[in-house]
Amino acid sequence: MTLPSKVTANASQERLAFAFGSFLQTFCRPPQGFLINPSRRTTIVGQLGTRLTFFPGSFIDSEGGIVTKDIAIQLTEIFTKDEMVFSGLPTTSEDRLLESAGQFKLVPVLGETVLALKKPVAVELPVRDIISNPIAMRLFKGSRSSTRAFKSGFDFDWKQEGTKPLSLAKNIGKRYFQFSIDAFNWWNCDRFCKSRHRVMLSVKMDCPIENFEDKVAFLVFKDINAVVKMYPMGQRFTAMNIPTQMAAKIIVMGYANNQIYFGQADILRTANTMLKLPIHPIEEPDLIEQIRLLS
Repeated sequence: MTLPSKVTANASQERLAFAFGSFLQTFCRPPQGFLINPSRRTTIVGQLGTRLTFFPGSFIDSEGGIVTKDIAIQLTEIFTKDEMVFSGLPTTSEDRLLESAGQFKLVPVLGETVLALKKPVAVELPVRDIISNPIAMRLFKGSRSSTRAFKSGFDFDWKQEGTKPLSLAKNIGKRYFQFSIDAFNWWNCDRFCKSRHRVMLSVKMDCPIENFEDKVAFLVFKDINAVVKMYPMGQRFTAMNIPTQMAAKIIVMGYANNQIYFGQADILRTANTMLKLPIHPIEEPDLIEQIRLLS
């Protein structure tokens, strides 16, 4: 059993408790490292095709001075639904569903120095075939939600940056979204999933375990690249403002007494409903395999 953790309420005991957030992240795609000379124009290319171009004098320190020493850059790329579950980054903005064309995070490393961008970074994000409507994609950045209906302990959200659709262009025979970013953060290319009717979908865990040390649930859509993290309420999880008539899968995970529990159910058409979902013990490798099948 892999045991990433969070600090319990009684920190003096120095006992670490299981947490699904950190547990799942251990199986997420790791960040890639690059070393760049900030005095030169430099383009780095991620393993999944993300191209980032830095211009001379782009980096400044906390006092506003231009950085000239070599800088290590970490790039994390996330394109598929299983990676979104592992990273814990759903595709929602203020409880509205998004279809993602790809997420990435950019982090600079220069010892203890905090760096910022003085010049925007030019980005080319590959257009994948699974995206249903590339011309509708907009740019979103990592933020905090202001409309959470429940206190779930998770407040990461995507905030739209501008209203114009992203530019599309070809480079070396491949199609890319082209845009620029002005901060070190999570970034995402998305479109809002529009629907005249929205529903609240809930699931209740059917299991003899009453008190889980931690639990989490996701609504994973089948026909679009989208994942929703559901709100926990006791033995129930709820997803709000979900467009109707969409095919999806619910996956639920719980942890108690050094054992992981798992359940899943297919939904042919989303609607206002309460499902009762049996969850059963599962071994760690089997759980990871089930999540990877979501890609």
